[in-house]
Amino acid sequence: MIYLQYVGEDIKHIVEFRKINEHVVQVKGNMPIKINGFTCTRTQIDDDAWDYTKFTTVYREIEGGVQYSDDSSVYIPPVIFEPEEPEPYVPTLEEVQAQKIAEMNHIQQNTIQSGINVTLTGGAVEHFTLTDHDQTSLMGLQTQVAMGAEGIPWHTSDTTEHCKYYSNADMALIITAAMQYVTYHVTYFRDLRIYINSLKDKEQVEAVTYGMYIPEQFQSEVLKSYLQQSGGNTNETD
Repeated sequence: MIYLQYVGEDIKHIVEFRKINEHVVQVKGNMPIKINGFTCTRTQIDDDAWDYTKFTTVYREIEGGVQYSDDSSVYIPPVIFEPEEPEPYVPTLEEVQAQKIAEMNHIQQNTIQSGINVTLTGGAVEHFTLTDHDQTSLMGLQTQVAMGAEGIPWHTSDTTEHCKYYSNADMALIITAAMQYVTYHVTYFRDLRIYINSLKDKEQVEAVTYGMYIPEQFQSEVLKSYLQQSGGNTNETD
């Protein structure tokens, strides 16, 4: 039990007391907050009084008490800085171009692999997918077509479908159409990539779509030839 007595007063207050540091002490209890300075004793006899008469500045008020300082210092609460929201990242022109090219390449691959419709010699129209497996198989069958083989088997990449025989003439039509289709889209994409890289405005780059008309100065001779054959249609699917 600690007794606190303010300088110039006779009343002693029962308090909890502790030192915070060399210049700050803390008292808690049912006593008024005054700046007279004070003494503390363990008994009500003043013979063992501890001298805190120089602690005349309220360092800060706390719940249930007060802290005093002897060097006129006062508590300054720390400044809490709210983290600043990061500025939204603005991609460079080169990054926008690279992203657009990757997007166009993805569409090109899907377009090729989705395949084509081919009108066979009997007038029937059949669809042929052109996955990497399909393209490899068709290239391998070119030899049989060149040798005049008949009843050439075709193994579609769709495992739910049965294999099927095609005549030499029909397989020649399928291979020719498939290779032209693949070559067209590979050519178109390469020219489109050159066109994208030529653009100097990010909005122009973002506006590019697969199948759009490529300005003539960015068209290769191969693409121009295909466009002439197709009547200017840049999105060949048949």
